[in-house]
Amino acid sequence: MNRRVPFLGMERKIDQAIRAKGLLASGDRIVAAVSGGPDSVALFRCLVELRSRWHWDICIGHVDHGFRGAESERDAMFVEALGERFGVPVMVRRLHLNKYDAKLKKESLQEYARTARYQALEQMILDRKATKLVLGHTADDQAETVLMWMLRGCGTGGLGGIPPKRGMHVVRPLLDIHRSEIVAYLEERQEESRVDSSNGQPVYLRNRIRQHLIPQLKQYSPGIVNVLARQAHILRDDHAYLETLADEAFQRTCVSDRMGERQFDRMSLLKVPLPIRRRVVRQSLQIITGHQQGPRFDLVERVLDRLEHGQSGWTIACNGVRIAQEYDRLVMASCEEVNQPGTDYSGMMVMPLSIPDEVVWLPTGHRFSISRKLSPVMDGQANQSEVYLDPARFTPELMLRRWVPGDTFCPKGLGGRQKKLQDFFSDLKLPRSQRTKVPLLVAPEGIVWVGGLRADERFQISSSTTSVIMAKMIM
Repeated sequence: MNRRVPFLGMERKIDQAIRAKGLLASGDRIVAAVSGGPDSVALFRCLVELRSRWHWDICIGHVDHGFRGAESERDAMFVEALGERFGVPVMVRRLHLNKYDAKLKKESLQEYARTARYQALEQMILDRKATKLVLGHTADDQAETVLMWMLRGCGTGGLGGIPPKRGMHVVRPLLDIHRSEIVAYLEERQEESRVDSSNGQPVYLRNRIRQHLIPQLKQYSPGIVNVLARQAHILRDDHAYLETLADEAFQRTCVSDRMGERQFDRMSLLKVPLPIRRRVVRQSLQIITGHQQGPRFDLVERVLDRLEHGQSGWTIACNGVRIAQEYDRLVMASCEEVNQPGTDYSGMMVMPLSIPDEVVWLPTGHRFSISRKLSPVMDGQANQSEVYLDPARFTPELMLRRWVPGDTFCPKGLGGRQKKLQDFFSDLKLPRSQRTKVPLLVAPEGIVWVGGLRADERFQISSSTTSVIMAKMIM
């Protein structure tokens, strides 16, 4: 009669962590990330030992970055043999990364490889229709990560270290396990593992922290790994709470939130406590730029200082984003969404129109329609979203285009006096970032209608009008 080997100490510890933190559920389809190193092999072996209790379906995911040539190939072969020994399928993804691509993305080779690795693993989740991606980060990895962020300078987000759960799929059940426990467990289970030769190279900051800084710190605090892990746990909770406050402040102060642009009421934002205000600005800049890492501290502080002490009209352009105070608003926009001074307007958006016609004005998403109306209308502009025009007063070769410096028109209500469009926008206190998004209906004789704002006096209908053209903007 075969007796089942009882769970070992580390397996019981991981089982308890999974239950206490809600990391995995019964029946989960798991992709276990296994590099072949001690941590990931120990993780995999623990999952195998626990799978009958939890009814898991396990698959191994292995990513070969292609950095170490034959050594990487041997790692992949080792992992494939490990999976075969326990009857577990193995998915291997071989990447072709190089330092030049990393430079183009302005990332270190390690950051670039990490992003590519996670993308490959997430694709495995989709291919496998898995419910969880399980990673083998340990308490020692946590300590190293916290120290790395501390040395770089960061807030509670970085000092919170590695979370046990990220999103809906990623879990890390070994974060309470020390590297010494990993080594002892592998010896007890008589499991071999691979050694990544790059882990010994002092050129990488994490390696220097592991090999030199942590041993030094242990002379002052023998339990430094536990201390840093405990600190990370506390700061993660603090960070989550502060982020909730920042989200609430965002809802109160943001007056416009569109793709590539956010606008805030300046006075409302200034009433928000500085630590939360800083988070609102930082979050918004990170979302607009799309960068994985947040904006630099000095950029956020410049924005906060200008917001509090500057006058309307200041602008900061940095890292593909334009930040400006426009009257009573703080505007943050991707540089792709705004026209900067000196823009070449020769390539501006021009949309020829027939009569009738209907087009979408891409900068705002409005539908713009134009049609003939048989019955005369006495009022030339019923509301801001539509206008009635006399086609006898202009050549019906119409187009939609953006504003350009030097544009003038004769606003309805000024008795035919000409006004620069720039001055008209200023009188309305229309933010600069919005001005190039306003559609202009233009005939050879000039601007016929500043879409949604004001018609030109010269082209209005009158008592002698016999036919009417109606232009309309529809959201």
